[in-house]
Amino acid sequence: TAIELYTVDVKFDNVIETIKSSQVVNKVSYALLLHDLMDPVNAYRTLSLKDKETPVYREVNTDSAKKILAEKLNNNTALRADKMNEALVIEYLKLYGYNYESILSNLSVMRLGRSDYLDISFASENPELSAWVVNSIGNEFLSYYRNLNSMRTGENTESIRSLMEQQQRKVDSLGALLLSERISQGSIDPESRTTSAMETVTELETRLAEQRGKYNEYANRLSYLRSQLQALQSSGTGNNNDEVVRLTNRRNDLVAELSRRGGNDPALQKQIDDLRAEIIQKSGASTSRSKDREKIDKLTREINEQEALLNATQSTIDDFNTRISRYMGLANVNPGSNVKLDVIRTQLEMENEQLKTVKEKFSQVQGLSKDDPTANFIQTKVGLPAAQPESKQTLMKMALAGMSMFLLTSIFFIFLEIFDPAQKTPSMFSRNARIKAGIVLNKVSFGKRTPFTVILEDLKGKKYNAFKNNIRKLRFEVLNSNRKVFLFTSTRRKTGKTTVIESLSAGLLLSKKRVLLIDLNFSNNTLTRTLNAEVMMEDLVTNMKWNVPVKQQKLVTNTAHEGLDIIGCHGGNLTPAEVLYNFDLGKALEALSENYDYIFIEGAALNFYSDSKELIPFVEGVFTVFSAENSITQTDHDSIRFIIAQKEKQQGVILNKVLTENMDA
Repeated sequence: TAIELYTVDVKFDNVIETIKSSQVVNKVSYALLLHDLMDPVNAYRTLSLKDKETPVYREVNTDSAKKILAEKLNNNTALRADKMNEALVIEYLKLYGYNYESILSNLSVMRLGRSDYLDISFASENPELSAWVVNSIGNEFLSYYRNLNSMRTGENTESIRSLMEQQQRKVDSLGALLLSERISQGSIDPESRTTSAMETVTELETRLAEQRGKYNEYANRLSYLRSQLQALQSSGTGNNNDEVVRLTNRRNDLVAELSRRGGNDPALQKQIDDLRAEIIQKSGASTSRSKDREKIDKLTREINEQEALLNATQSTIDDFNTRISRYMGLANVNPGSNVKLDVIRTQLEMENEQLKTVKEKFSQVQGLSKDDPTANFIQTKVGLPAAQPESKQTLMKMALAGMSMFLLTSIFFIFLEIFDPAQKTPSMFSRNARIKAGIVLNKVSFGKRTPFTVILEDLKGKKYNAFKNNIRKLRFEVLNSNRKVFLFTSTRRKTGKTTVIESLSAGLLLSKKRVLLIDLNFSNNTLTRTLNAEVMMEDLVTNMKWNVPVKQQKLVTNTAHEGLDIIGCHGGNLTPAEVLYNFDLGKALEALSENYDYIFIEGAALNFYSDSKELIPFVEGVFTVFSAENSITQTDHDSIRFIIAQKEKQQGVILNKVLTENMDA
């Protein structure tokens, strides 16, 4: 399977990296230098006169170096640079070209296709040296791997042995407890006398859980209906509103009383009918208020029904609880009951299974400690000195192959550049979209920075300065528009609306303007998450009080930047018309605008959602953000035509993410 192939690849990669590790290569390195020092006549490398004039060569004591290298090879330890005599040997290795980096740069270890074979080769000026390195590095890898596996297996054996002994003590303790409990009940194997009672309790608890689920469902529904009724009652106006509310509450109380009496009290029914008539008489004749009364009546009836269902469910729950208590008493009456024995026995079985698993693992680890972990590695071929040096034609062919690949890659990228449908330049966008880009913003990589950092702080860099100047142009358009409430939308997702809004807000803060951001992009509430909004638009629907000044209400979240506040949204698959169906957004924006110089609203992409279209009637101006990295599709043309149709509200298109070199094209 694909997973097994991936596992095999990972194992081969681990082996290759282990062979190329410093622990393995360093041992080959030490052995090479020790060989050349011990047998100068047959040395693989000899130092030149220039090398012998270096301070390192003059300072090294060869006898001391031989002793240090032999000790490191015997103890499987590495040279330490913090010790003066060992640091000098490290420099001596570099002089010979036997240090770790030099050997690794000429060493090649690769898997042959999808086979089980590894190919190891080493390039050097001496074929005998290359053959020796290839053969030695395999042996050093096997030695290192064997020692490493032995150490890990020993640690695992002790760890699992400890777990096994601990688990055995648990089993012995539970066995003793079980025997003691049986003896205390006067029978080694008592009969089960409570099975029937416990089965009944189990069935009753299942039915009780169902009734509790229904109770929660009815309670949640009742809470929702009451909140709807309260909202309708509080939204009413007029001289008789308080009287209507009082009469409605009185009628609700009588309806509840009638329900408790079984619904067969003519006197109460007549009082309810009289109150309903009086409510209708005092409510007025307007159509809207009549509809509110109808909704109130409907909600009241639904509330009464839910209360009746809630009361009935509560009675059923109480009955089930009583019956469960009775049967539980029956199950525990007999002191010889084996319920406790069953609990101990079940726990003992579980612990025995755990003990069995631990014992199996211990056996496996013991077997591994006896096996040779390197048995799967076999050297099938011995490295031999090359018959002749590497041909210069091979290097020429490699160079030509590289140049050919570079040429083909260049042609490929040129082809992509010519046929790229992205609107990279303002002129290309205006020609294809048939609408001029009013503001052009260059592409900036913010990294860990934010738009506020780029605009509010004095950052160095050509791209940052260009972006800041372009935002100033956008700020000029806003300041001279004589408008306060703007919608920022786009044809597609991820065009940079949030970045544009944050950057423009920061620019206005530099002009000492107060700005309020409202995130109504329910499909992607990035603005809410970025600025840590706490007050949500969904909260304003129920919490905003029209007769109380905005400043005296908690309707916005103050951000870390003075003069900038935000109202967020919870997000979800919703539109403004669905969330704000019972909320006068225009009136709310008018009230909020008294405390702010500008209000910026973010809407969802026009190609995919209707959100922005639902918001346009409530704003004074609309900015459309388009990304220069996107192409223009037929759906984009439809959305652009819709924006153009807004006429006076249409503030223009902001072409975002344009490369700096394409700004003037």
